[in-house]
Amino acid sequence: MKKTSDLEEQLKEITQQRNLLLKALDVLEEGIHVVDSSGRTIIYTKGCEKIEQSKSDYILGKHISEAYELDDETSVQLRVLKSGIAVKNHHTSYITSQGKRADIITNTYPIFENGKIIAAVSVNRDITKLGELTEKIIELQKNLYSGEQKRRKHANGTIFEFDDIIGESDSIKQTIKIAKKFARSLSPVIIQGETGTGKELFAQSIHNYSSRANGPFVAVNCAAIPESLLEGILFGTSKGAFTGAEDKSGLFEEATEGTLFLDEINSMSMLLQTKMLRVLQNKTVRRVGGNKEIPVNPRIISATNVDPMESIAKNQLRNDLYYRLAVATLVIPPLRNRLDDIPILARYFIEKNSKIMGKNIKYISDEVFEIFNKYNWPGNVRELEHVIEHAINMADSTDTKLSVQHLPPHLREKFTHKHHFYKDYKVNNLQQTLLDIEKDIITQELINNDYNITKTAKSLGISRQHLQYRLKKLNIKKQK
Repeated sequence: MKKTSDLEEQLKEITQQRNLLLKALDVLEEGIHVVDSSGRTIIYTKGCEKIEQSKSDYILGKHISEAYELDDETSVQLRVLKSGIAVKNHHTSYITSQGKRADIITNTYPIFENGKIIAAVSVNRDITKLGELTEKIIELQKNLYSGEQKRRKHANGTIFEFDDIIGESDSIKQTIKIAKKFARSLSPVIIQGETGTGKELFAQSIHNYSSRANGPFVAVNCAAIPESLLEGILFGTSKGAFTGAEDKSGLFEEATEGTLFLDEINSMSMLLQTKMLRVLQNKTVRRVGGNKEIPVNPRIISATNVDPMESIAKNQLRNDLYYRLAVATLVIPPLRNRLDDIPILARYFIEKNSKIMGKNIKYISDEVFEIFNKYNWPGNVRELEHVIEHAINMADSTDTKLSVQHLPPHLREKFTHKHHFYKDYKVNNLQQTLLDIEKDIITQELINNDYNITKTAKSLGISRQHLQYRLKKLNIKKQK
C-alpha cells in the first residue's frame, strides 16, 4: 500500500509541475506549439490561441495536417521532425483552423531523447499587423505626397528636381554641381549626409537630371522595414516560397530601367547585404523561394546618415558592398556649415506654413536670426523647418514677425538667459545703478517680445499699467 501511495504522490507532483509549466508558458506573448514525434499537438499555449484566434480544445491531440491546411512540405514542424534540423527566424503564412490567415516569424527546434526525435517545439511571433503595416509603408512611400504636391508629381514617382534645392551658399552650390556631374552617368552613387540634410531630395534630383528620368524612381528606407520582410520586398517572392506566398515582383524588378534608392543602407543586416552584393554583381535577382534568375538593371543610389568607414569598422556595412555602391560619393553639407542659407530657407518655410495655418507672418526678428546662427542644428534643414512651423503655431493671428517668444523651449532656454545682458556696472551711486539694471532688463524683455507691452509685462511678472509707468519713468523708447 505504501508503494502505491508513493507512486500516487509522485504522479500528483509531476502533474502539478506540468500544470505550473503550462501556466508559465501561457504568460508568454509568443505562441508555444509542441507536437510529438507523430506530428500530433501536445502543447498549445494561449499565445497560439491569440495568434490563430482558435481554442486549444480544437487543436490538442490532432495531427498538424488535420488541424491545418498543411502537409509534410508546407508545415515547418513536420519538416523539422523529419530532418532533425532547427529552423530559425522563418517567416511563414498559413490558414488557421478557423479559416483565418496567420502571418508569423517562427523558431522551431527538434527535441531529442536518447538520439531520437521525440517532439518539435515552435516559438511563434505574430507579425500579421506588422506585415500589413509594412505594406502600407511601401504604399505610402510610393504615394508620399497628396493635394497640390501630388498634382506636381512626375509620372516617374518623384517630386523634386535640382531647382527645388534651396540655398545660395558656396557649399550647397558646389554639392549641386557635383551631383549634376554624377547624374550624367549611370554609376552607383552613395549619398552621405546627416539626418535632415535632404538625401532623398538629392537622389530624386539626380534621377530627374539623368538619362533615366523617364524610368521609375523607387525608394525604400531599409531601417523602416523588419529584416524578415525586407528580403521579399527587395527581391520579390515566388508562389510556394512559404504558405500564402504569391508571385510578386520586388523593388529591384520594379526599378528596372530606372533608379532604386536605398536609404539607410547601413541598417541592413550583413546576411542581406551579402545577397544584395550578389544581385549587383550578377545583375540578376532570384525571388525568395524561386529558382529563376531574373535580369535587373536599376541604377542604384544609396544613402547613409553616418560615416561609411565608421559603419565598416563596426561591422554594420560590408566593405565590398560599400565599394560597389560608392563608385561616386556625394557628401551633403550639414546646415551648420551653410549658415548663409538660413535666411532663404526660413523665408521659404514661413511662406509655406503661414499659408497652411492661415497666419500673416512676414518677417523674423534679428534676435531670432542671431539664435539661428549660434545654434548647431543637429537635425539640419528638417529641424529648421520644424522650428519655423512651431513658431508659426505659437504666433497670434495679428503677428507679422516671429520673435524669440515663439521659438521652441529648448532654443529659448539655451540662448535667452535672464542675465545674459548684464554689463559691468561701475557703482558710484547704488540707486542709479539699480535703475540702470532695471532699464536694461525691461529693454531686453521688450526686444524679446517684439515690443508687445502685454507680453513683456507678463514675462516680467508685473501689470501692464505698472510696465507703462516704468517705461515712462526710465525713459525707455522703442529702438529703431
